[in-house]
Amino acid sequence: MIEILREGPFALLFWKMPKVNTLNAASIEAFREALESVLTDSSVQGIVLSSRNKEFIAGADIETLQALMAAEDAQAIFAASWAVQEVLLRVETGGKPVVAAINGSALGGGYEVALACHHRIAIADPSIEIGLPETSLGLMPGGGGTQRLPRKIGIAPALEILLEGRRLRPAQALQAGLIEATVDTPEALIESALSWLKTHPTATNPWTDPEYKIPGGGVQTPTGAQTFSVAIAKLREKTYGHYPGLEYCLRAVYEGLQVPFVTGLRIESQYFAKTLTTRTARAMVKTLFIERQRLLHLPHRPKEVPPASIQKVAVLGAGMMGRAIGYVCAAAGFPTWVKDTSENALAEAQKFAQNLTEKAVRQGRLSPADAQALRTRLHFTYAYSDLADSDLVIEAVWEDRSVKAQVYAEVAPYLSPQGIVASNTSTLPITSLAEAAGLPERFIGLHFFSPAERMPLVEVILGQGTSPQTLAWALDFVRQIGKVPIVVRDSRGFFTSRVFGTYVREGLRMLIEGIPPALIENLGRQAGMPVGPLALADEVSISLMYSILRQTEKDLGRPLDDDPVKAIGQLFVEQLGRPGRKGGGGFYEYPTDGRPKYLWPRLRELFPPKPIPAELHTQLKDRFLYVQVAEAFRTYQEGVVLHKADGDVGSILGWGFAPFTGGVFHFVEWVGEKTFQTRAQALADRYGPRFLIV
Repeated sequence: MIEILREGPFALLFWKMPKVNTLNAASIEAFREALESVLTDSSVQGIVLSSRNKEFIAGADIETLQALMAAEDAQAIFAASWAVQEVLLRVETGGKPVVAAINGSALGGGYEVALACHHRIAIADPSIEIGLPETSLGLMPGGGGTQRLPRKIGIAPALEILLEGRRLRPAQALQAGLIEATVDTPEALIESALSWLKTHPTATNPWTDPEYKIPGGGVQTPTGAQTFSVAIAKLREKTYGHYPGLEYCLRAVYEGLQVPFVTGLRIESQYFAKTLTTRTARAMVKTLFIERQRLLHLPHRPKEVPPASIQKVAVLGAGMMGRAIGYVCAAAGFPTWVKDTSENALAEAQKFAQNLTEKAVRQGRLSPADAQALRTRLHFTYAYSDLADSDLVIEAVWEDRSVKAQVYAEVAPYLSPQGIVASNTSTLPITSLAEAAGLPERFIGLHFFSPAERMPLVEVILGQGTSPQTLAWALDFVRQIGKVPIVVRDSRGFFTSRVFGTYVREGLRMLIEGIPPALIENLGRQAGMPVGPLALADEVSISLMYSILRQTEKDLGRPLDDDPVKAIGQLFVEQLGRPGRKGGGGFYEYPTDGRPKYLWPRLRELFPPKPIPAELHTQLKDRFLYVQVAEAFRTYQEGVVLHKADGDVGSILGWGFAPFTGGVFHFVEWVGEKTFQTRAQALADRYGPRFLIV
């Protein structure tokens, strides 16, 4: 598990666990034994710590975390954390210099191991990530991260990394002070580490000195006091108290930096134990780590189908979604052609790719050579002939059935013999689109989320005739582009758009009811959603929502007068000419002079607000979440969602459903089934049956 080699007077310790280097009871004990063997060897003058696996150390073992959380035993959690702290203290104070030679990603506990060393060198590979992302899973560091990092780089920059759960590329980590040097190759990594040991035979970490001064000032300095005042306010504004792990992390920094270093480590372990006993930590770890990892292993992929052979990708449409999808495909290594009939759209798509690659180079996420290679793989064209022999065509044109049918007919002759067609539609049933394309077996839905270059989810939608090979190829492709796939069966709106749409519609209903627009937006965010429903409607586009509703009425052959999108669409699109953000304005105004957006003042005139007593605020927040949960359960009952846990991952990664609850299905467990039923019934009695799970 820990390989020990000698290079003259220096010892090289390589982590080499069977699958992934993680921190658990067995690996910590093996590391402790290996460490003691070299620390107590008088012939060893220094130590290099590295890895034989592709990662440096991936952090805490998830099975261990699960077991600790399930037991809900704070003392056992503290003991597990302190066992790690003791070993890392031994690294730090063992009397011999230790260099962390970071050959791969060092995240969470893995970076905390590196922090305890006296020097850190990483390979300058943009695929490597370094940082402390625990808070993004509802957790907090438990191996010294809240104590060493602020003492190393200062309180304010450390809090930014800790509270945001940031993952940095080596170039960024070097600039931020998380590491001290980078090298270009694995060979140079060990050479550089050994060279440093030769010139620093008595290295120590300065913060172990009781007289050490924290860079930028300690907690009780004017700068420190201001930093914490701002951090507390920002944390409250951003999270509304939903994430106890963030609060405990902040407390650990505040309290731990005012006492001796080892006492600070004990304070961190105490708060780590408290964090792991929270329902939020359990919910987020289950969904955002365990279930997300399960989906990355493609559990719904037909096993009998050989791996996909996709050599060329074509994207139809160079609009906001098409250009982003094209960029994602090229970034993943696929030769990609983006086709459109508009010269302006293609020019904007090319500019979009140029801007993204330049930004990635500036941030150290791409080398200049890799950025140029990406742009070389990405082509823009007016001609279908350039799409010849495409193995995957992704359609991303306007949500109009006739327009889609036309481009399917035009692109069909240029598919490779095994090529498949995917639609990025967010609502139109895949089976009917497949019929229009005349390719029912080779047709599937690949629903990306905006902005596609950043959003991690792809909803894979099965048509009635979709073949196993088409599904397998689609899933292989999604994994190759670095996204998380959820597989759903065909229906109007599928899973994500159908459930997410209830949040926006509930906001529109409240507006029509006379709930003040600012209150609607604030309560949406307080409920745990990333943005208010009116802002979201503007981003999605009121005109697009209205167009989809009209297409749905046409398909169903009946009016949908009870849908608030109809009244709002008729008013804002047909009468007022305010289709949303892309059209210059909707519920919000979007100043062109650099000022932030603000709610359109005429909303008060169009929807006269009523006084809303404070005691109703909780009920209004419940409306936002409970309506989504009820709709999600209806999709499961109808067989649209294959697995509830898939829906949990999809709801958080797709549209940001209150992550602290663990997702739209786990919400019932998070609240408590009895509490959920009581609240849902109360909402149904007052507002209608849409809140009930039947």
